[in-house]
Amino acid sequence: MKNKSVKQKQAILKKLFELFDRFSKEMDRACDEGCAVCCTRNVTLTGLEAKFILDELNNNEKDAVLTRIVKEHHKNRLIPKTTINELAKICMNGEEPPEEFADPLWGECPLLSNQKCMIYDLRPFACRSMISKKRCDVTGFAEMDEYMVTLSNVFMQYLEHIDNDGYFGNLSDILLLEGDKGKYGSAIPDENILVNKQLEILMVPPEHRERITAVINAIQKI
Repeated sequence: MKNKSVKQKQAILKKLFELFDRFSKEMDRACDEGCAVCCTRNVTLTGLEAKFILDELNNNEKDAVLTRIVKEHHKNRLIPKTTINELAKICMNGEEPPEEFADPLWGECPLLSNQKCMIYDLRPFACRSMISKKRCDVTGFAEMDEYMVTLSNVFMQYLEHIDNDGYFGNLSDILLLEGDKGKYGSAIPDENILVNKQLEILMVPPEHRERITAVINAIQKI
């Protein structure tokens, strides 16, 4: 993927989003725009997604997004210790992954305004794939189908793979990095930012392998 241009990668990103929507339609879901209990400060995304979001916004929208993030940036948030492809390799090697700290009580996503996402149509994959079978405002937590988790992981792994010369981190850190410095594709000096990794093994449990085959085949045709 290193020889592809940013525009080509963004085109692949859009197709992955469309493909995920297609394959996830069959899943039971209670989530919809305005259901925001799970919209916390712990959302992560790739640099490619951040650039896509900012490229699609007009100047006023971009300023509004970055202003909100700057205002909230001092607050606690998830700082990931591994990317999903790193995690897959750790598990493949039978090693213990590092513990991640992500307390939902740290507060809501800085891009929520009156319980609605400021970038809903452009939201990152981590948000798109949070599909609960029951409304979180009723149960107090997301209840995801086990296959839904596998489906999401597969798409996240491919998404990281197409951006394997890019970076990964908390939504606030990555959007600020891209918005302030236009760092996509550059060396990243920030210790809170991780470098994406190539896909080596998919995190698919045995009981989901047959069902996920059509998904993998469709992704590989993009």
